[in-house]
Amino acid sequence: MKIAVYSIALNEIKHVERYAEATKFADYRIVADTGSTDGTQEALRKAGVDVYDIRVRPWRFDVARNVALSLVPEDADVCVILDLDEVPEPKFFSKIKNNWVEGCQYGWISMDTGSRWERDRLHSRFGWVWKYPCHEVQLWYGEGEAKACQILNAVIKHQPDNEKSRGQYVELLEMAVKENPTDPRMWTYMTREYYFHNRWKDVLKAGKTRLELDGWDVEAAATCRWMGEAARFLGQDAQKWFDKGVQLLPEQGESWYGVAIDAYRRNDWQRCLDATTKIFELPRSNHYCYEAAVWDWKAYDLAGVSAYNLKLYDIAETFTSAALQGVPEGDEKERIKRNMEFCKRVTKGK
Repeated sequence: MKIAVYSIALNEIKHVERYAEATKFADYRIVADTGSTDGTQEALRKAGVDVYDIRVRPWRFDVARNVALSLVPEDADVCVILDLDEVPEPKFFSKIKNNWVEGCQYGWISMDTGSRWERDRLHSRFGWVWKYPCHEVQLWYGEGEAKACQILNAVIKHQPDNEKSRGQYVELLEMAVKENPTDPRMWTYMTREYYFHNRWKDVLKAGKTRLELDGWDVEAAATCRWMGEAARFLGQDAQKWFDKGVQLLPEQGESWYGVAIDAYRRNDWQRCLDATTKIFELPRSNHYCYEAAVWDWKAYDLAGVSAYNLKLYDIAETFTSAALQGVPEGDEKERIKRNMEFCKRVTKGK
């Protein structure tokens, strides 16, 4: 079995050494460099990686990945999709060779982004094409239905460069929804990107388009939360959007957190406590709209504040203690420490 890693790159010099070491057991390592000026190409070649200088104008990720895939030798049996800021664990390639099932066209591995996700990052050499200018996916166009296999305990860790600009994503997503006007996934990403850029009117406009389409309820509920935040900043009715998120997806905690934060802002303490308590009854989410902080500390924090205001001091202390255990160092942790002191004073004085 021959394994090919294929990647695209632009000014990734800081990741080259780690990438080359982590992929050394692959049979082929193909990098399509899209115009690096920081020495990435030279460093990769020095490390034994096959580098091709390509240009994609106007830029879009799917075209670049299709070019990279086209450069993979035809005798490769399994292709691994890898960015330079992603690191396969030491036995990753041996696990593929030992567990890949002949006759399959793609394989699932685990992505470690701080949380674990299952991702289809392996595929056969032929029958695949990348689609979408941004948040691109590989699609099967070969004969019949593609068959999958699971590569157990094979992990790729994402270690991104958070200083690198993602500013082009708005333009790329606007291109994507223009090309795919009925695609709910692209409209979800479009709404989220406007949310990231505080473009509140655009959030509501894109979100309404998304909600008119069928699609994954997780994405629809997340869209409602972004719309609720946008409505709040615009002085409009936010509650209806947070409530709609729960209507669409009542079985996941993020929806209830939207209701809880809205109630907190309105000093509606019982509603806030009821919503956060609901979160604690539900299993932790596992999807790309998952919000780790909700589960780690934010829901406990709101539960503690609402219980305190309802004069349920013992309960407030319990929830605030849980929030303190999960919150990272910083201003929020200091605030919760102060809340904890308030709770302790009141419970001791009872």
